[in-house]
Amino acid sequence: MPCRAACCGARTGAKRTRWRLHDAEAVWRYLAQPHGPPGLMEILMSAPRRLLLAFSLLGFATVAMAQDLPANMPKRKPGLWEMQTSGMGGHAQMMKLCLDADTDQAMYKMGSQMSGQMCSKFNVNVQGATVVSDAVCKLNTPNGAVNMTSHSETKFDGDTAYRTEGHMKYEPAVMGQSEMAMTSSGHWVGECPAGQKPGDMVMPNGSTMNIKDMQHH
Repeated sequence: MPCRAACCGARTGAKRTRWRLHDAEAVWRYLAQPHGPPGLMEILMSAPRRLLLAFSLLGFATVAMAQDLPANMPKRKPGLWEMQTSGMGGHAQMMKLCLDADTDQAMYKMGSQMSGQMCSKFNVNVQGATVVSDAVCKLNTPNGAVNMTSHSETKFDGDTAYRTEGHMKYEPAVMGQSEMAMTSSGHWVGECPAGQKPGDMVMPNGSTMNIKDMQHH
């Protein structure tokens, strides 16, 4: 199935961007394209880093990509979360997410669609407060198909913090990189600020997208 447009009629205003993402390949294509909604591509800096970040985001979506999540999956406390991702030799990027139970489910549902379309193998194993995931996925890129094998371990500290360490391998190599290690962490800050609604994610440059809006458009 050919990739559809990744963003249909992006709207901006008051530092808010609404995405219309239709499938997993569109997610990859949207992140890797040279130009996107104002502000988003500023985060991704250079073209090579955009490409690598697109793959890394798909890799780190693995915990949320299980089609049937284990019943004992750790829960995150509702409220404002700060999340930081580092890797690729670049600076750490921090985002803020206003979270509630419905937002978690929305992320899981989108991930389910992604894994069903892209991954021939996907395993999630909950070991107490640790979630281990392994996946083998095929990504269709403008330069041809790339096979990605990923392994990640997420350790939760109660319902107020977590840390993920992951490793991805690419065949063929992407922008000269055949492997990538990344870390991601998050912690609960407090109540969501006035004016924010559940699902709002503030990007490092101050622009805002809503996770739930991505489901409905």
